[in-house]
Amino acid sequence: MATVYTSVADVSDFLRIPITATTTPSKKQVEKIINRKEEYLDRRIGHTFGRTKQIVREIHDLPLLYTYGWGTPLFLQHRQLQDLDADEGDKIEIWQGASSTYNDILGNNTWYEFEPTYGRLFIRGFLFSIMRKNRVRVTYRYGDATVPDDIEDACLKLTVIDILNSSFRMDTLPMGANAVDIQTSIRQWKDDVEDVILNRREVFFIP
Repeated sequence: MATVYTSVADVSDFLRIPITATTTPSKKQVEKIINRKEEYLDRRIGHTFGRTKQIVREIHDLPLLYTYGWGTPLFLQHRQLQDLDADEGDKIEIWQGASSTYNDILGNNTWYEFEPTYGRLFIRGFLFSIMRKNRVRVTYRYGDATVPDDIEDACLKLTVIDILNSSFRMDTLPMGANAVDIQTSIRQWKDDVEDVILNRREVFFIP
């Protein structure tokens, strides 16, 4: 799987060791580590960068709210959404109690307005609806277009920590008499990563 937040070349430069298809660790092994750390950062932060992810069937109640000219607001759990596209699997589904099914209204713009930057979906025509619980189910994609420098740095350091903790090639790392103890460096890198996560962490409201 392709890497996004950092590269094998960046890891090689950081450790100052060659990483190829035949070294230990190999290029493929390091790519797997990077992919795991990308997912770790996304999970801890609650957002993704330089790529998109899809949220499938996120369920919402219809609140007793109305924004004039827009409709009843639904606050989706992510921001920086992609334009809704049925070809990409996106959906806006409304529960139909009479038939016990969800009906996809995506493409019929008379029923909704979409604000992707902050992740808001406005539903029209249901202000006086009696059925409100679990009424709307949304499938959408989200993610920033670029990867910030601090995210790249955090992913790089997490990858390097994993490599060192697995004892890959530690015998060949340049550790001279005056070198900083590797465990001290690892602790500092972990602190750096936690600072990035703290600064980037998304805020979620649980209804």
